[in-house]
Amino acid sequence: MSCNKARIAAIGFVPALMVLLGAVGWIGSERAIHPAAKHYATTLAAYPDLHSSEIRFQSRTRVAIAATFFPGVRHAVIVLSHGYGDNQAQMLPYAEFLHGAGYSVLTYDMRNRGRSGGEAVTLGALESLDLVSAVDYLTTRGDVDGGRIGALGVSLGGSTTLLAAADDRRIKAIVDDSGFSDAPAVIESSFEHFIGLPAFPFAPITTAIAGWRIGIDVKRIRPVDVVARIAPRPLLIVHCMGDRVVLPVNSERNFKAAGEPKTIWRIPTGGHIAGHSVARQEYELRVIEFFDQSLGPGPHRGA
Repeated sequence: MSCNKARIAAIGFVPALMVLLGAVGWIGSERAIHPAAKHYATTLAAYPDLHSSEIRFQSRTRVAIAATFFPGVRHAVIVLSHGYGDNQAQMLPYAEFLHGAGYSVLTYDMRNRGRSGGEAVTLGALESLDLVSAVDYLTTRGDVDGGRIGALGVSLGGSTTLLAAADDRRIKAIVDDSGFSDAPAVIESSFEHFIGLPAFPFAPITTAIAGWRIGIDVKRIRPVDVVARIAPRPLLIVHCMGDRVVLPVNSERNFKAAGEPKTIWRIPTGGHIAGHSVARQEYELRVIEFFDQSLGPGPHRGA
């Protein structure tokens, strides 16, 4: 009789466990595709040298994208892509030093972030099309040289930049700061940091549910598989060796898979996307030099 009771209890336990795992996985997927909005105490007002105009353009996915254009003395332009859960305000320090070097700069809110439309974050799958759409917009401007467009992204923005540049040869120079090599691996390693739940057993469940909800096969989001298509355009990869969110091995994989010309800068200290903070002067010098060499001096405004 006791064996029968135990069997009945076990039979009842399995469905209950499945319901619990599914419920937690659903909560995890909600946090994954709708991460909490981030707010920055520092606003554009803190950058008096950055004269800007707010713009909007439509993505190829028919999502309205909010952006900001900073005209520089050069006709060359750099598109800046922010990280997961962030918005374009994150990129103001990068816009400042690139604009100071004469470049025009475009920042934008990824889908479902800031003032942009979109139903969900898609871990780069659709964000890469939004970046390509930013290039579409830039090529319509008379004050931009469509042959001298560069791109820099951090974290998810770095991966998005790799994905977009692999398919759009109008992006002539690429800087990937701390991007991931493949979505499934980075979800597992950074799950607890971003989602607030233990990776096991919830990461694979959350990934499956999130993919189903947004209609994307997350397992196919793999910059490492397409980064070779960027060559022969120049690529600079940057990663802090103390990064415990997107492990440095991601950049090692991307660098190994990329074609020439390529450079990797391994910053000895600092955590996730901390390069500009812990090595500000060298970071700015390296990035400016990279774009100068890749995009050329070209004409200046009024020339």
